[in-house]
Amino acid sequence: MVNIFTRKNKVNLLNQRKTYIFLILLGLLVKWGVFPVETGDYIHFFDPWIHFIKTHGYELSLKYNFYNYTPTYIYILIGVAKTGLYPLYLIKLISVAFEFLAAFFIGKIAFFKYKDNLVIWISLAIVPIIPTVLLNSSYLSQCDSIYASFVLGSIYFILREKAFLSVLFLGIAFAFKIQSVFILPFFFVLMLKGNIRWYYFTLIPAMFLSSLLPAFFYGRPFSEILSTYYSQANQYHFLTLEFPNLYIWIDNRYYEIFKMIGIIITACITLLTGIILQHKKYRFSYEMWIQLALISAVVIPFILPGMHERYMYLGDILSVLYFVVFRKNIFVPAGILSVSLYSYIRCSRFNEILPMEPAFFVYTAVIIFLIFDFTFALKKSVHESTK
Repeated sequence: MVNIFTRKNKVNLLNQRKTYIFLILLGLLVKWGVFPVETGDYIHFFDPWIHFIKTHGYELSLKYNFYNYTPTYIYILIGVAKTGLYPLYLIKLISVAFEFLAAFFIGKIAFFKYKDNLVIWISLAIVPIIPTVLLNSSYLSQCDSIYASFVLGSIYFILREKAFLSVLFLGIAFAFKIQSVFILPFFFVLMLKGNIRWYYFTLIPAMFLSSLLPAFFYGRPFSEILSTYYSQANQYHFLTLEFPNLYIWIDNRYYEIFKMIGIIITACITLLTGIILQHKKYRFSYEMWIQLALISAVVIPFILPGMHERYMYLGDILSVLYFVVFRKNIFVPAGILSVSLYSYIRCSRFNEILPMEPAFFVYTAVIIFLIFDFTFALKKSVHESTK
């Protein structure tokens, strides 16, 4: 009986893996179907950048100020240009590859709980077909999957108690995109609770500065490349760009004052949260760290000004991890993904007919639930520790 039961389990496991492999292949097919689409992001940014790289000597082009991303991504585009292949497809393929890396890390993080490799296959099947993930890479040619995959890697390594690798990955993420800072409150609490030595965080600016060196070597003024994120933050003078956060209620005429207020409030909330949660009476479980990571990724874009429609990307992926780990509260990922997708849709001809308010209220409700649920977990941890 034992052998038969074991054999049946193996057959069921094999069938489950076949199902998820089928979903992975189906997802790739859907992605391939939208690969030929050239959106404004590609037409007005990436394609001209590739052309400039080709006509200005590939690496030699690094001395010119022709892009508004960090040089780290431009190094990838130089590689794309050198292949001679159709850049649209190659740019999208690279981003899709990092989607699967992000999904792999989601699976590895969930493995801590289930001790079953099947959860990795589940993640590889689900994460790349999240609507916003699919739209980001395969449709818009964007590269948010790159920074997100390194952030997820940093979360994975800190849960394995490998603090150095964790912060190193976070530094790489920051070298690609500033949105990686959305996870910093999570890491701030980790530092205050003694899980990460404070000086490890010097790796973040070290990785960022190191990523600038090739561009500097080829002649770009260091002050220009050092101020990339500052320039990005001041490129668009809008309190929000199709993103349903707090600032949909504030007239953009007050941009300067509320931009500063928003940054100060975000810093204060992060500091206060860290001070409260560092208390020894709060003993964090694995599940609580997952909750805190998700809260960090969705709350920071909610209270920061200048957010774009794609800035919930990390929250989208972490919401999947949340559901895989807890296997309840499906409305949490559903709410986060619907808000994020709604923001994408508003960046189209539907902009003027779709109001921002419904998404704001859904977003607010999700945040309130996550904070209350996390607070309940904190109280429970205190109660159990005093038994």
